[in-house]
Amino acid sequence: MKLVFSCLIIAMLSCSSSKEISTQLPYEIESVYFQKWIGGQEQTGSGINFYIQFKNPLPENQTLAKLYFQNKEGFFDKEDETHYTARFYSKPQNQDLIMDGDSTKEYGNKAPEITKPKFELQPNEAILEFHNGNNVQHYKIVNVKEKELLAYPSTKPRN
Repeated sequence: MKLVFSCLIIAMLSCSSSKEISTQLPYEIESVYFQKWIGGQEQTGSGINFYIQFKNPLPENQTLAKLYFQNKEGFFDKEDETHYTARFYSKPQNQDLIMDGDSTKEYGNKAPEITKPKFELQPNEAILEFHNGNNVQHYKIVNVKEKELLAYPSTKPRN
């Protein structure tokens, strides 16, 4: 009885869904890049916009769902039939930290939240997640180009 139960547990664990990642994307990409941006005001924050354009529209049964990029996970917005954008927003850090040579005076500082990324990627690599009904597919893109930083002005220009 123990042998049957052990075999059943091993079989269930070995059948668990593993995330297969392919580098052969079935859809031709026209362009892919990301661009960091910063706001012009102190409390406006910063972020990264990730852009992808396909040569042809995706099939109706395919949905470009998620993006895994630079230890972040985001969702795509469909701009038109071939253009998609994922946006990552970083809020400004406004917490006051107490820094002192006597560590007991630093009591009350909050520890940073560290989460393990779902995929181990280089800074110029991304994983695209497609949904086709209940089927989920992951495709890796390498050598994603970075465009120049976009710095928004701090005030509206005067005419």
